Amino acid sequence: MSSRNEADSMSPVRRALQPEPVMAEESSCWVYYHKPIIVMVIGGLLFAAGTVIAFLYFSRVGRVPYALGPVCLSIGLMFLVTGLVWVPVIKQKVRQKRLIREMYARRSAT
Repeated sequence: MSSRNEADSMSPVRRALQPEPVMAEESSCWVYYHKPIIVMVIGGLLFAAGTVIAFLYFSRVGRVPYALGPVCLSIGLMFLVTGLVWVPVIKQKVRQKRLIREMYARRSAT
């Protein structure tokens, strides 16, 4: 429990320099990008479902509630855009973390 409190009180630079067994240099991109990929897939599926439901409503093929299609469309689009914006944020975070580690390694080598 005390190590968790110590980790919470550490500065962001110290946290970036801590060795993390999961985030090794040769780790796959899946470690960093699995959450935004899942969010984008869910958003795409909701968007597609909303499109189909809206088409069914406007073509009067079945008894579909009026608001269901637009609600699925908007929620799906929101998830899709959130995932698309999340990817560059993660890229920048990984790049900054790598630069901080390289800077610290150069500093400690001299």
